Amino acid sequence: MKDKRINDRYQIIRSVGGGGMADVYLAKDLILDREVAVKMLKSQFSNDEEFIRRFRREAQSATSLSHPNVVTIYDVGEEENLYYIVMEYVDGMTLKSYIQQSGGLSVAETVRILGQITSAVGHAHDNHIIHRDLKPHNILMGPDGIAKVTDFGIARAISEATITHTNSVLGSVHYLSPEQAKGGQVTLKSDLYSVGIITFEMLTGEVPFQGDTAVSVAIKQLQEPLPDIKEKVPGLPQSMANFITKATAKDPDERYYSAHEMETDLSTLLNPDRRNETPKYISSQDDEMTKAVPVVGKNESGSDFQNTMVVPNSSKVNSEQTKVGKENDAVSKSKKPKGARFWFKLSLLAILFLIGIFIVSFYLIPSLLHVNDVEIPEGIVGMEYEEAAETLAELNLEVEQEMRHDDEMEADHVISLNPGEGESVKEGTLITVYVSEGMEPIEMRDITGETRESAETLLEEYEFESVEVQYEETSQYDDDTVINQSPGAREMVIPSETVVTLTVSERPTYIMSNLFGMTQEEVIETTADNPLLSMSFEEEYHPTMEEGSVVSQDPARGTEIRERTTVNVVISRGPEPVEVPEPEPQEELEEPEEELEPITATVPFVVEVSETEEANGDPRVYRIRISVTDMENRTPNQLIDEEITETTTFDLPMTVAPEDSGFLILQVDDEEFEDSPYEYTYEELQQFE
Repeated sequence: MKDKRINDRYQIIRSVGGGGMADVYLAKDLILDREVAVKMLKSQFSNDEEFIRRFRREAQSATSLSHPNVVTIYDVGEEENLYYIVMEYVDGMTLKSYIQQSGGLSVAETVRILGQITSAVGHAHDNHIIHRDLKPHNILMGPDGIAKVTDFGIARAISEATITHTNSVLGSVHYLSPEQAKGGQVTLKSDLYSVGIITFEMLTGEVPFQGDTAVSVAIKQLQEPLPDIKEKVPGLPQSMANFITKATAKDPDERYYSAHEMETDLSTLLNPDRRNETPKYISSQDDEMTKAVPVVGKNESGSDFQNTMVVPNSSKVNSEQTKVGKENDAVSKSKKPKGARFWFKLSLLAILFLIGIFIVSFYLIPSLLHVNDVEIPEGIVGMEYEEAAETLAELNLEVEQEMRHDDEMEADHVISLNPGEGESVKEGTLITVYVSEGMEPIEMRDITGETRESAETLLEEYEFESVEVQYEETSQYDDDTVINQSPGAREMVIPSETVVTLTVSERPTYIMSNLFGMTQEEVIETTADNPLLSMSFEEEYHPTMEEGSVVSQDPARGTEIRERTTVNVVISRGPEPVEVPEPEPQEELEEPEEELEPITATVPFVVEVSETEEANGDPRVYRIRISVTDMENRTPNQLIDEEITETTTFDLPMTVAPEDSGFLILQVDDEEFEDSPYEYTYEELQQFE
């Protein structure tokens, strides 16, 4: 059934429950893009035209209900002889499971939930719909604590269709009203009785009437008083005990008038002045309810029921009683025999009657009341739920599904059973099948702002499938800080199936460029877009560099910069002016020293080529540009622009004044060579004259 699409609209996702009548699936409404529950009738009902007619009628009637505590029915349909109801999906558990988990609820929580149930039942009754099968299994508890009643009207379709074919009524015997148990007329107050039994179970964790067979439970419903709940729940307010007593009266006339009256009573139930109110006693009971119960132990197919029972249809019982009454009247009016002959015949009839009673009691009644024992087979645990449900159904066992997270069991497979494998139970027993939803998701924690190392340490305890790190250059965060994460914080994830990606900040890396020879404006323009650099300028005299040109920088060209850095730039003020002192009188003239003059020489500049071939064997071509700054060229003057394939020597003219230097600037393939510029002093230039 998984992945099946119904009427091109409802995409089945997985099974979420089931019972004797239908299986329930979580599905996606592809048109309205929402999750829904699809209740699919079992195939055994599909060929029963009378049942299908009644089922559709009652389901359509239930669609008129609109109440926050009633599960909304969206759609009713049929495809490939499968009949289904589409309803609101409640992501939670049944009230039955909620009670079992708690072992009994507090009085305050019981009153809160009952207020919602009675409000829902009252709304249905206002719309002339009787539930007929109210029980904790048909009440869903949402994650927000809101109770929602489901299956309104559907129980009637089941019961009426069954009457047609078996003259019987099906019902969940532990919650069945006395009038239902003996085949009487079902009224609004029948639902109120079921609410009273549910209340008893909510407070104590158990149903009031228990037995080995459905028949024995039904007899207790009819003949035995309700157990004293104050003995089971010490300290229970008398107002709550009175509520249960009135709701579960055997005589419908002794019960609440309506669900709305119950709801009103609940609104003041916990008031301090009602805690010790006068105990309520039911003044009278219907004498008919204490008589023998005309129950049938098996249905037409021979299947026994543990949690459901079959009782005569009241209409047929009444008609048969009428017929018997008329026959008795006829006998009474006939002429009565007289004398010894009469008494002999009467005695003989009495003896035969007693023998008949003995035979029936000894042979027939035990067979009617007998319910077969079955053993829950081994191997159910680990099965897919649908296979397990079919296996149990073949043993005439009722199945209730409860979903649970499990770290070891694969999703949609059985974790455990209650009762468990190998246990012997009666046919018709309700088996709770706990089914895995897979591993329980956890909430992803927020690790942004942590360092990478700290984040990885925090994630280790969750055992994610893997943790991947990617870096993003940014100057807004400290280096190595987690600035983003996937999955995001508070997303629900399953660690073993999740790859966590951390985005970690990395300061932009900047390789300091060569500012030599630039003007101050050019330096500012070049570095303006780099947030890591701030510039500091100072000026000093330089004998060869033109005024306004960069003489030096710190950090030097090629330095890797990752933090905010101040670059100190020295700008040339040109040659330092020479002050000529006034001549001093000399006592005697000395022969002047010889003045050094600027020298012009040809510099043999060697460009060495280490790689002469491309990968394909072709000669490797290098584009060479060489510029000079000297006494005659205050700004770089390009002397060479050539392509070479091997080591080449260039003869370059340079003029340098005493105590000064000249520079050669080398560019290879439009990039300044790493050792450039090359400095030549006055003394070095003398060697090339």
